[in-house]
Order: sequence, then C-alpha cells, then structure tokens
Amino acid sequence: MNKSPSGIRHPSSAVGYQPSAISYHPKPEQLVATVGATIGLCILGDSFLYSLLPLEAKSLGIALPLVGILLSANRLVRLVSNTWASAIFERLGPRTPFVLAAVLSLIATAMYGVGWGFVVFLLARLGWGMAWSALRQGGYQAVWTANESARGRLMGLLWGLIRLGSAFSVVTGGYLRDRFGYRVGVLAVAGVTALAIPVALSIRWPRDAAVTLRQPPSNGRGSSLIGWRAALATDLGRQLFAAGFMDRLFDGVVISTTSLFLASRFGTSELFSGLGIRVGTVAGLLLALRWLSDLIFGPAIGALSDRLGRLQTLVLIACAMLIAVVGVVSLSGLLLVLCLALMFVGSTGLNITLSAVANRVALQAERPHIFVGVYTTVSDAGAALGPLLAYSLGIVLNLNVLYILTSSVLLLVVLMYWRLAAGVK
Repeated sequence: MNKSPSGIRHPSSAVGYQPSAISYHPKPEQLVATVGATIGLCILGDSFLYSLLPLEAKSLGIALPLVGILLSANRLVRLVSNTWASAIFERLGPRTPFVLAAVLSLIATAMYGVGWGFVVFLLARLGWGMAWSALRQGGYQAVWTANESARGRLMGLLWGLIRLGSAFSVVTGGYLRDRFGYRVGVLAVAGVTALAIPVALSIRWPRDAAVTLRQPPSNGRGSSLIGWRAALATDLGRQLFAAGFMDRLFDGVVISTTSLFLASRFGTSELFSGLGIRVGTVAGLLLALRWLSDLIFGPAIGALSDRLGRLQTLVLIACAMLIAVVGVVSLSGLLLVLCLALMFVGSTGLNITLSAVANRVALQAERPHIFVGVYTTVSDAGAALGPLLAYSLGIVLNLNVLYILTSSVLLLVVLMYWRLAAGVK
C-alpha cells in the first residue's frame, strides 16, 4: 500500500490499472449542450413528482407513508444500476443506451399519470432510476470528449441545463396542477419530455466515443473492491463520505416534503391574495430555486470557497443552513418562505463545496475514479434514505423536529470533518 500526501492509503498500482483512452470531439461544447438539453427534458417528470406527489397521493390511491418509498426508489435502484450502465456504455458506446434511456424516461413519466396505484408508480420510479444512471453516464462521457482544461466549465454547462429542466418542470407543472389538475400537469410534462427522443437521436457522438482502459485490471470486480477498501481505509476518507451522506440525506428530506410542509402551515388558502397563488405554485417556485441555484449561485459559491478556503466555507454554509432551518420552523408567512429559499441555496452551496473537496482528495489517490465513485454512491444512498426517513420518522416526530434534527447532525458531521482535515498537513 502507498500513502498519498493527504494521508489516505491507496493500493499499489500493481493491480494493472491504467489511464483511460479518450476519443475527443471537434466541438465538445455543442455535444455537451445537446446531451445536457436531452437530460434536462428527461428529468422533467422526476422533478414534477417531488413537489406534487405528496399533495396528490390520496387521490392517486397511495398512502402517504408510501410516498417516501416512491421518491426514494429511483435512488435505491441506482446503487445497482450505476454499475450496469457503466458496463453497457463500455460495451456498446453511448449512442444506443443513451437513446434507450430517453425512451425509458418518457415511459416512466407517462406512467405517473395513469392512476393505477402504488405498484405501477413503483415500477415507473425504478425505470426512471435506471434511465438516470444511463443519462448521467452519457453526460460524463460527453464531458470526457473535451480537453482537460475545458472539462470543469463543460460540467457546469451540463448541470446547468439539467437543473434548468428541473426548474421548468416544478414551476410549470405546479401551476398547471393548481389551475387544471394533476393529470393535465403530467400530460403536459410528458409531452415536453417526448422531445428528448429526437434530440437524443440527433446527437453525433465521436466514432470511438466509448472510454476504455488501455490496460484493464485482470479482475475488474476485485480491483473495484480494492478501490472501495482504500477509500474507506482512513478516518479522513470516512468522515468526508459521512459529510456527503448527511448533506444528501438532509436535501432529500427537505425536497421530498416541501409541499407537504407548506400545506401544513398554509392549508389550501391563497398565499398572496388576488393572484391565485397556492401551495403548489409556491412549492414549485422554491424547488425551482433549488435546481437553479446550481446555475445561478454555483459559480459565486465556488469563488467564495476559493477565497475563504473550502473547509471554512463548509462550516460557514452548514451554520447558515441551521439558522435558516430554525427560521423555517419558528416563523410564518413570507419570512418562512424566505428562510426556505435560503436553506435551498445553502444546500446547493454545501453540495458544490463538498464535491470540490472530494475531487481534490480523489486527485491525490492512485484510483481517483474509484474514490469519486465511492463518494457519489454514498451520496446517492443518503439521497435515497432522505424521503424514506421523512415519510416514516418525520410523520411520527413531525417535520419541524426532523428538519432541526437532520440539519444539526449535518453541522456536527461537517465540524468533525473540518477538525480532522485541518490537522492533516
């Protein structure tokens, strides 16, 4: 075992792992923009559900505690389907699986509106989770076709377009639901999602777009297991994964319950007299802010972390989020909505900063891809557990207590990582 400058131990390179061979694209910006637009269209149905399924569960014949299962199912299946998608892309290249993922996302979105109960919804959510694994893999592969110096900027472009789709969905879908009903909203979202298929078919991937290892390990499964063990071998690595897990868990709790929380505080009355704005629209606007924060506030938060230092920025944001949560549970009216908005912006900032920290630590490892893979899988696990926790423990304790509890644990974990990392030279 070798030891990196960060103090994290990694396996020897004797396992045979070698850098990947990459086929570059003459216009990577165009490729990434088209891929990002496709994924942004595909994600509309998923984002639509987060704001409206809790409000419509009863009319759809779904018990409220089962909503958490439905909102987590797509994340749980990704813990397995991420590996499947990687193997399929490696074998077939990006074009066919990416197009099939777009088709599967349309089918899943259409199934949300048929009203056939929990089992059909669950199948749709599992289908979307598998589609997302492939779509996300396609997005990374599009960014890989650019020169190293441009990949950070293009990754920002990719996620900006994806989150733009999410924002469009929650605002438009929420408004259509309030005015015309749930099924009209689903039908409209599915109609727009259908545009993803011709866009995906129009993408011109490089002839040899598949990214392959020049010298693959003799035993891929065993080699990946070694990478996982190395990533989890130190206190610093484990604490970073714990912070990423809690960050996504808190985000999953809040996003999956925003409309339910607002309904419990405001009921069915108009929030702004004479404008016809009710809970569905406000929840949609808040979730749109969450998605757009990646595009609007992400660069500014990244610049702040460069100036202050990422560890200090992590602590500052986590403290601000706990203060915002206290405001959410103790205030009312417009101040409550503003605190929710601050909480969403903080969640974006914490995710961006933690991802930057994980990338830095990964680059000091002999197996950076595996290290990042461990971090994203642990984060997906937190995101999956969030809605389950919200619709089980949250109903017992009430959402006020759950918001305070999870944000407090998040701050504690961030402080523990800050203390540990600050002592590593």
